[in-house]
Amino acid sequence: MSYGFSIPFTASLLNRSLQPDLPPTEHVLKLQQPGAIVVLGGGLHPDAPEYGEGKTVHARTLGRVRYAARLARLTGLPVLAAGGRPKADEDPSEAELMKDILEGEFGIPQVLTETTSRDTWENAVNSAALLRERHINTILLVTNAVHLPRAVAAFQAQGLVVIPAPTLFFNDQPHPFDFQSWLPSVTAIAEIHYAGYEWLGQWWYAWRYR
Repeated sequence: MSYGFSIPFTASLLNRSLQPDLPPTEHVLKLQQPGAIVVLGGGLHPDAPEYGEGKTVHARTLGRVRYAARLARLTGLPVLAAGGRPKADEDPSEAELMKDILEGEFGIPQVLTETTSRDTWENAVNSAALLRERHINTILLVTNAVHLPRAVAAFQAQGLVVIPAPTLFFNDQPHPFDFQSWLPSVTAIAEIHYAGYEWLGQWWYAWRYR
């Protein structure tokens, strides 16, 4: 059993069903006319003295931020960074760090922040409130491809029209005749862990917020 949950072949099978969406095309953007880009935080890296604050965003968050910046340059849309604090009394929030990177490193102006959420559902609830204040109903939603189905469902539940904008795809093409697909790897274990987390998250949201 442990072997099966450590190989790329299993990871690919699990990832395939969690990554149904492709990045939006120019045609989709023109047709649906989103009003903003929402990028979700993916965690912090707490031991980063080289960045002054002692912490920075997780590599997963940075990948999301980078794609949000690309979409902002392509569309000219405003960006809302969503992510709170791992601990209630801790500063800065994830969204504030994302804002600093978007503005200072990627040159994206006037990034909005949602700084109080603790999970994806709260990302959606709190971001929707900020967006409604600005009369925005249609968004591009940026997060990891495997996280996107759960995130889209949470934002749609708040009455928003969501255009999926996935990034950081995992390989979802299993290759049964490739010897490497059957060799245990740390990467495969991490992907299987993430996929399991997302499946459990979907089931929990379906029960908790049905």
